[in-house]
Amino acid sequence: MTIKYIQSGNVVDYTNTTAAAINTNDVVPLGSFQLGIALTNIAINAVGAVMVEGIFSLAKAAGVITAWQKLWWSTATELVYNAPVANSYFIGYAAESELTGSTTVKVLLEEFSEEGPRHLTLPATGAVTLTAADFSGGRATVLATNTATQTLNLPSVTLIPAGTELFVKKLSGGAFALTIDPAGSETIAGAATFATIDADADQALFVSTGAAWVLITSTIA
Repeated sequence: MTIKYIQSGNVVDYTNTTAAAINTNDVVPLGSFQLGIALTNIAINAVGAVMVEGIFSLAKAAGVITAWQKLWWSTATELVYNAPVANSYFIGYAAESELTGSTTVKVLLEEFSEEGPRHLTLPATGAVTLTAADFSGGRATVLATNTATQTLNLPSVTLIPAGTELFVKKLSGGAFALTIDPAGSETIAGAATFATIDADADQALFVSTGAAWVLITSTIA
């Protein structure tokens, strides 16, 4: 077998299949692998260089950061956070400590798999929509504290790797259902929605097959 060395791997060629041009120093999601940093402007459908290793100074949200703690990056605010927020990507580790008022943080880039299971606590009211970013670590644990009926909208299973898990547990009293709604015509536990989590301590574990969400186990009062 012939083995050909291509490149070191710290810089990759990225084809911009998004609907927007990418600018130098933009944070770039690389599928289910990790976030990278664009080293050049990349027009729509063009190919450009993206760095996937190294330490970069990025804008941060308010909050104390401890050296070598995990960090998350939000596509909505384009800021780094010291804890996961909805729809944020794990980006890596803090290379230095930062005070709450600091506006930048040095980030050591790492792969999504480094994050491990993500824990998200839903707000007490209002529908919540998760994206593929929330599942980038392979498992999302969602804690529901709803004080009224609530809907949890899921991303398409085509956007996350097969085998990705979703664990949901209700922590609030009262018969307020949390309805889990998969994308489009996709199914969950063989149905269009899963709406039986409606009592304190109700819980369910699902796994994506790449085509649907399958119920693995549940404890429903």
